[in-house]
Amino acid sequence: MLKNGDFLKSLNTKVRNIIIGKIEPNEDLISAILDIVRKYEIRSGIITCIGALKKFTIGFYNVNTKNYKMETFNENVELISGIGNISYKENEPLIHLHVTLGRSDYSLIGGHLSQPSIISVTCEVKIFEIDYKLKRVNDPQFDLSLLDI
Repeated sequence: MLKNGDFLKSLNTKVRNIIIGKIEPNEDLISAILDIVRKYEIRSGIITCIGALKKFTIGFYNVNTKNYKMETFNENVELISGIGNISYKENEPLIHLHVTLGRSDYSLIGGHLSQPSIISVTCEVKIFEIDYKLKRVNDPQFDLSLLDI
């Protein structure tokens, strides 16, 4: 419950445009999304994606050390779900994407997606562009660039 003086950090925006993309084998997922952002001059937006990867880097943020533990895997996986957003840091687009990946033994792995993130078969990307430019600023408590709302 909010007390006097407290407020919920949120904003009300509208979907401006919906872009659907197909990313080809051997392309880097994050680089390809950045190419789409630049091609369509996307202000900011919400990303969803499904597909398959053959090489990927995922991270886990350790709150105590304020660092990501990143690991790169060379294996074929299903990109079961990718969800994230497009925002801007110092006027450059930033892709923040979390993924759930399915392994051949039907186990799951996931985390914060980084590069390389190489497509094996395809990746279907949907971007819901909003009419507001989301910005990121450093939060000293976590030493992370968080949304500035």
